[in-house]
Amino acid sequence: IFMLLLSTSSLAGYGLHRIFEFAKKSEYDGIDLCIDFSAFDTFNAEYLRKLSADFGVKIVSVTMPEKQLTTNQLEFVLQMAADLGVKMVNIHPPHRSEKEKDWFGEHLKVLQQKYQNLMLNVINAPPKTWMFIIAAYGDARPETIKKMTEHTALSIANIDPNSGVDLMRTFYLLGSTMEFVYLSDKREGDEKLFPGKGLMPLESLLIKLNTVKFSGIFSLQVDPQALGAGNDDAVLQNLERAKHYLYKYFEKK
Repeated sequence: IFMLLLSTSSLAGYGLHRIFEFAKKSEYDGIDLCIDFSAFDTFNAEYLRKLSADFGVKIVSVTMPEKQLTTNQLEFVLQMAADLGVKMVNIHPPHRSEKEKDWFGEHLKVLQQKYQNLMLNVINAPPKTWMFIIAAYGDARPETIKKMTEHTALSIANIDPNSGVDLMRTFYLLGSTMEFVYLSDKREGDEKLFPGKGLMPLESLLIKLNTVKFSGIFSLQVDPQALGAGNDDAVLQNLERAKHYLYKYFEKK
């Protein structure tokens, strides 16, 4: 059975305590914790364990920072996630210009072997080029990333329909390795929109996922403005709307 999580990045600007409270009130299935090494609470295991227990809301997945990740940071978070009983860790491919990127590739396979109770999902990278020719994220195409740990996560925000690899094509390329979907919408120059507010073929994707009996995880990952952050009533209403959007295509058993 699928799950719908609330990404902590969707309510950036609120403290984790409030975000857990919103997830509890909205009856989401858990939290997708976005690690931010400048926000100490996001990697304080003791505090996270207490929050989870106090609200009865599980941290189901952890999402690593998009940029400048080091091997030490990655291994620290994997150990923390394992200790907290997290199910999945989602990892962005490093940008070509980053100094430390040795952890990406063979080392990830080794880590997947070490942490067998954790599923390490590699996230599809934006199809950007560097100096107009070189792939900005190295060889992080869907066909390549799915071979690393054999588990992947689909970021709708990272899809560029004009790149030749649109949303449905990415879905087909990732195939049965796709365990996780960051749910949002986008249009030219505007990403992480509320589902249904952009131009992505979300309906086609969700119908297809339902047809293949996708039993993975969705994480609502939108811009805080899309949820009306700052107005608690609006946030709760929008969290409810996002649930209904998904449940139109995926019936909650």
